[in-house]
Amino acid sequence: MTAQTATTIHPLCDALADAFERKGVAVRANLSPGLAREEILRIVEPLGIALPEDVIALYEWRNGHLDEFAEDVIRFRDNTFISLERAVEEHAQLMSIYAVDSTLEDDRVDLQAALPISFFEGSCDVVACGAHLHHDAGDHPVIRVFEGIDMYYPSIESMLRICTEWVSHPDWDAADGFPGDAEMEIWQKHVPGIFGG
Repeated sequence: MTAQTATTIHPLCDALADAFERKGVAVRANLSPGLAREEILRIVEPLGIALPEDVIALYEWRNGHLDEFAEDVIRFRDNTFISLERAVEEHAQLMSIYAVDSTLEDDRVDLQAALPISFFEGSCDVVACGAHLHHDAGDHPVIRVFEGIDMYYPSIESMLRICTEWVSHPDWDAADGFPGDAEMEIWQKHVPGIFGG
């Protein structure tokens, strides 16, 4: 991993964890320790995916949660940050459900080369580690797969910044999320035109 990637991603992860903690969501007690780069690459090797440096940095920071079904978890919007082992399992699920009919042209992302990083009740966020057609995004956008396949964040870095701003907002509540338009206003600020808005 480049030192630059770690020095960007790790403080952003800490800032998001701090934001949750300030709102009374004790996420740090439920986070698994991070993994060494070699272990990360070993775990994902069966998938044949070339991991981008920001994904490696994310899992070097922490390996998801000890109990992903607990109340005190980091959520990327509404999906729980999962362990890399769980990510490999979710990749297999994704392939069994979507791979038969998924094409780059239709879905705008090569789902076979996408790694899940968060999950909740059938919804999952994946990082595009291979080809994608989201030309307005970075090299490795974060895609939400749930009742459609949509680009949510241009990168892991932008995801962390947006989620931190959401959780830090005075109107955000751990149980209910956002009332009103605050969520979309923050999203639009960071990702103009998200969902054509």
